[in-house]
Amino acid sequence: MRKIWIGGLTLLLAAGWSSCKDMLDIESTRAVTQENMWATKNDAWAGSFACYGLLRAALCNENAYWAHGEMRAGQFTVTQRGDLQAVRDNRLTANFATMDTWRDWRKFYATIAQCNIAIAKLPQIPALDERYSKTEMELDLAQVRYIRAFTYFYMVRIWGDLPLITEPGSGDFTTVARTDQNEVLNFAYNEVNTAINKLPWQFDGTNPEQPGNYRGQGISHWRGILATKGAGLTLQAHIRAWQKDYEGALDAIEIVRGNGSKTGYARVSVTDLTSNGGTFRGRRNENIFQLDMNFDHAEISTTGQLENWTLRYPEVSKKEADIFVSKDSILNIFHLASDTRIATFFTDMGAMQPMFYKIKMLNNAVKNPTLRFFNSAISVFRYEELLLLQAECMLRTGDFSGALGLLNDQRANRNLTPVLNTVSEDELMEEIFQERRRELIGEGWLWYDLVTFGKVPEYTGLSQTDVDNGAIYWPISRAALGLNPKLVQTHYWK
Repeated sequence: MRKIWIGGLTLLLAAGWSSCKDMLDIESTRAVTQENMWATKNDAWAGSFACYGLLRAALCNENAYWAHGEMRAGQFTVTQRGDLQAVRDNRLTANFATMDTWRDWRKFYATIAQCNIAIAKLPQIPALDERYSKTEMELDLAQVRYIRAFTYFYMVRIWGDLPLITEPGSGDFTTVARTDQNEVLNFAYNEVNTAINKLPWQFDGTNPEQPGNYRGQGISHWRGILATKGAGLTLQAHIRAWQKDYEGALDAIEIVRGNGSKTGYARVSVTDLTSNGGTFRGRRNENIFQLDMNFDHAEISTTGQLENWTLRYPEVSKKEADIFVSKDSILNIFHLASDTRIATFFTDMGAMQPMFYKIKMLNNAVKNPTLRFFNSAISVFRYEELLLLQAECMLRTGDFSGALGLLNDQRANRNLTPVLNTVSEDELMEEIFQERRRELIGEGWLWYDLVTFGKVPEYTGLSQTDVDNGAIYWPISRAALGLNPKLVQTHYWK
């Protein structure tokens, strides 16, 4: 029987961390206390999986993943919502309740807090419950370390310098100052390095780190939704690329690609990328790491997925989508008519507002006249993105032919003509950027690409002076500033 208790635990933990201190001080007559919680194998399972659930809750909260990674880049046009227009215009101090949510990092620190507790408590459990082996404990511990590292990496891209908290707290927010982002990223990189040693390539029972079925399920259940060596190396590559250490990024990517028979990672066709049973249904070979939202497990939501903003009638009972990509923009981004993505990423091209149709996990419940349920997975890392990152890093380190070959492989898979080897390095870099823009549209990458490719002033109303003064980051919320007197607001947003 499939289990659906993870979501309930996640909600319990998320609710606890959003409560005030007085609520935390009240001894519950129903909840298990922290001292008694970490004593059995089942406690270990619940406590470690809660880290995944809390991360998912933070990213899905008011569609934060797309507000942070997609909307600031200006690619989507807003129909009526003032909060989304403010994000698109980079007016990030605007007074909207949703923007208070997107400015607030506390749900991410709730994830960090759960990881810190799990890292401290998991090693104690094998001595208390003989059913929980040291090997299984080390595997769970490695996954928690991965989640903590990813969460810090994610937050650095949003807020820059951060309080680096690595020990369990007492319930209050730890009052420490912001740590330089490079120190935070180096911590995350080393954290992943520790995790990789105890993670399997796949959860298929054939690796010494994970023998037999994991928690009673085989690889088809776990593919892409748990931390693996490949996911760890991919995260390391992104950390190093964000730090402009492109050689370091390539080192990690080359290990991933050199172990293709172990990872099982593969490219995806446009049809499979966009189908109901495809990439955003998840648990497929193109997904290196995803955060699952599985309808089969009753994991559905009326918000938290991009479809809530992009779909409209006849797919859902909304006359108008909240956001869309204009026809002029579509033709500018996908400028070659042969590109197979145009007809699958968009529909109703003859309308004033074409519908973004790339991500659309639809089921009968969605078309209920009063309820709209969505359950697409967040594809955090997928294989095509990693290959395009490799092409970028190759070019930045002087491997022109390697970068060109990788880019043209990707273009061939999308029915595009090859880029000729007569282009300049700058022209090839532009082609790599534009291919990332086409392939990853709607997946929460474009804003970070504008930052790393140095294109924020070109695509937004921000100047290079604004960028230099910290405009690429979100302001820290007033709530977070109020909880921690040692915090200082980002210079641009003061």
